[in-house]
Parts: sequence; C-alpha cells; structure tokens
Amino acid sequence: MHRILKLTPPIMLAASLISGASASAADAVAQAGKNNAAGLLDMQAEFKTQLHSKTFGEPLHLESRDSGDRLHADVYAELSAPFAQVATFLTKPEALCHVLFLHLNVRSCEAKHGPQSDVLTLTAGPKHGVSVGSTYSISYAMHVDSTNADYLRVTLAAPNGPLSTSDYQIVFEATPLEGKRTFLHFSYGYNYGAMAKMAFNLYLATAGRTKIGFSVVGKTSDGKPQYVQGERGSLERNVMRNYLALQAYTGVKTGTPAAQMDARLRAWFALTEQHSAQLHELTLEEYLTQKHEDLVKMAATAQ
Repeated sequence: MHRILKLTPPIMLAASLISGASASAADAVAQAGKNNAAGLLDMQAEFKTQLHSKTFGEPLHLESRDSGDRLHADVYAELSAPFAQVATFLTKPEALCHVLFLHLNVRSCEAKHGPQSDVLTLTAGPKHGVSVGSTYSISYAMHVDSTNADYLRVTLAAPNGPLSTSDYQIVFEATPLEGKRTFLHFSYGYNYGAMAKMAFNLYLATAGRTKIGFSVVGKTSDGKPQYVQGERGSLERNVMRNYLALQAYTGVKTGTPAAQMDARLRAWFALTEQHSAQLHELTLEEYLTQKHEDLVKMAATAQ
C-alpha cells in the first residue's frame, strides 16, 4: 500500500510533525529484522524501568538525539486503548488527519482519496494567526508495512522539507497488550542544514530562549533538574504534542462528529497542561477559539 501525504509546517514549526527513528532500540530492531510484535515487545522490556518510573505520570519513555545534522526522537508508551482501535486510526488518512489537527500549530487538515494514492494535506502555522510565508509544505510517502492481528507498522518518508531539511522519516509501530491496551512506538527524524540551523538559532535567541524539553541533562545550582533546551527541546515538545493528540483522539469514542471533535480538543489541551512547563502556550479559551475558527475555514474551503 502506498500513500502520499502532503504536510505543511511553518518556518519555526518544522519540528512540529517531526520525531525521529532512534539510533538505539528502534534501529537495533530494524537492523536485526525484528519488525514484528516480538521485536516491539523487546523494546517494551528494554525500557521497562523508564516506562514505569512515573516521570510522565503514565507508562511513557521519551528519548531524543541531535547528531549535529540530524534530529531524532522516540516515544514508547503503553496506551490505554485497544490495539484494533489504534490500528484503525493510524492506517486511515482521515483519522490520522484528525489526530494531527489537535496540535495547536496545525491550522487545517484535509484527506483526499485518489485512484493511485490517498492525499492528506496538513497546514501548520503560528499559534496566533497565519501570515504570508509562515507555512511550509512537505510531501510524505506513506507505507503500511505490516498490519495483522498483533502488529502494525506504518512508515512515512519525505526526501526534502523547508529550510534545507531533508530525509524525513516517521514510524508508527504498535502491538496489543493485556487489558485492551497497546504498546506504541512513535518515532520521527530529519536532517537539517545551514538554513535550518540559522532559523533555529534565531528562534532560540528570541521566543524560544526559555523553553525546555523533557530530557534531564543535569542539575541546577540548587539541585533541581536541568532540562534539555535548543533544537532537541523543541523536537521533544512537538513529539509529545503529537503523541498526546493520539492519546486524546483514542480517548473519545462516542458522540456526533462535532461533539467528538470538541471533546478531543479539550482532552488534548488538558493532557498538555499536565506538562505545562514544557507545553503551555495558550489558554483553553484561546485554543478552542482558534481551533473552531480553523474548523469553520476548513468547512468553507471544502465546499
């Protein structure tokens, strides 16, 4: 199965849909040819301590790397949703579109079906309004590599992105757990060149200078955790926003489409506020107002 997904992130939001294949467990599994349920459960066992350390208040482990020209991040989580439900969301462009729309920087999303491929067009922009030149486009090839009763693997790849970024790779892996739960591996990575580094440096010297990620890289002078900043911090924030979008989406199962969307928006905001030091940007009222305005524009465009 082959699908093309067209994603449109803005200049400083190139990382908002980026979370990279780790060079640790994920790569080891791929190199060993263990792209199956057993290989994924090996990762669960490897990260058992981190998953249950209560760092995130739930069974979740996040890791990231910056090699100087490539950013990577991985989320490993025990998701409180049945495997069949998660598999349905991750393999259907419309559902994946709705998941990604929950991110505060995603302003519209449209899924279209064609004779040869499905197309998902995602537009991302600043959290307050959209201006000319503040959005970017990336086209992803989507492959459902495996879908069976105990294992799902979906990969997305794009050769080029904005600001000299390239080689985007996204992977979703999932396998069922006892108690109608799912073990999920969500990874994202991309290369970045001189233009992207300049844009990041500008952002980190201004609006992003006080922002932090989730990885603890040391201690402050008073013994408190010192969290990663810079490009890795930005990547970790946006990877978490997208993971929490999937969590919020799977948590709402009933109601009209409009009621479900509103409930998912509220659920996503509540989940991000549990990590307010890293993820707080808007008030609930500001977020809902923006999203409902975006939904009205999307409906008008679709007519």
